[in-house]
Amino acid sequence: MVTPFLLFLDWDLNCQFAGLLWAREERLFADAGLDVTLVSPRENPEITVLDLVLDGGLCAGCMEDNLIVRAAAAGKGVKAIGATMQDSPIQLITLRDSGIRSLQDVPGHRVAMHRDGIHLLETVLSLHGIDPIAVDFTVADWTLERLVDGTFAAVQGYAMTEPHLLTRSGIATRLIPIRHNRLHPWAQMMFTTDTVIADHTEILQGFIAACQEGWRQAMADREKTAEMVAANSDEHDDPSENIHILALMKRLVAGDRGPEHCVATDPDRWRRNLATYAAYGMVNRKLTYDDVVCDRFM
Repeated sequence: MVTPFLLFLDWDLNCQFAGLLWAREERLFADAGLDVTLVSPRENPEITVLDLVLDGGLCAGCMEDNLIVRAAAAGKGVKAIGATMQDSPIQLITLRDSGIRSLQDVPGHRVAMHRDGIHLLETVLSLHGIDPIAVDFTVADWTLERLVDGTFAAVQGYAMTEPHLLTRSGIATRLIPIRHNRLHPWAQMMFTTDTVIADHTEILQGFIAACQEGWRQAMADREKTAEMVAANSDEHDDPSENIHILALMKRLVAGDRGPEHCVATDPDRWRRNLATYAAYGMVNRKLTYDDVVCDRFM
């Protein structure tokens, strides 16, 4: 018997979901008794991933870990079950000749961030002993062209997409991670509801195990993975470029502990993050590890 299972993505299918795509195409999900559908946000453009998961029955979703923490703090009854990426690809992008080489160089410059990234960057700056008031932030509409023309000294971007686009145009960039030992985010954290966790333990175990093996195999055979993504993605449809993007992703997927620990998360790192979220007002109360994470499947 094959069980249908929905995974709601927070971005369109591309290289950043390569391990999940591999698990689907190479029948790792099927071997676990699952018929997994990877659902692009374009299929439900007016509904958040959180709401889709809350109303989706046997399903999971992925989104930035701080959004899961906020949902847990709001009593939504969801928990993280595994990390698509061990390090967040959300970083500051600056031009090589901007004079900005680290977060210490950001004060005094104009920086463009997405609205949900401003608080994260302000908190990380504070943790590094930098006064956020010294930075001229904007969340108005902006494009990469406004980085190139000097309107902004740095902009928020994804490590394996925007810098690659600029490099293709002959523009050299520098990436500056937005993290600190006390606030070190994951990316595209998978989550589901407490009800699904309670009622479908074996299904989730098979799902997470297939995700882990999918990422290991995808990163081990990047040429095949690049072709696979190109055949399924409107955004990353060039296999040769995908090989380069996947090479950039290897560190993000493996993290410090190596590919054998992909998808799994670190309880101590979670606890440091949760303490910081509460201390800096990113959530309205301090949460415990067990409030936010179900690690039995990792």
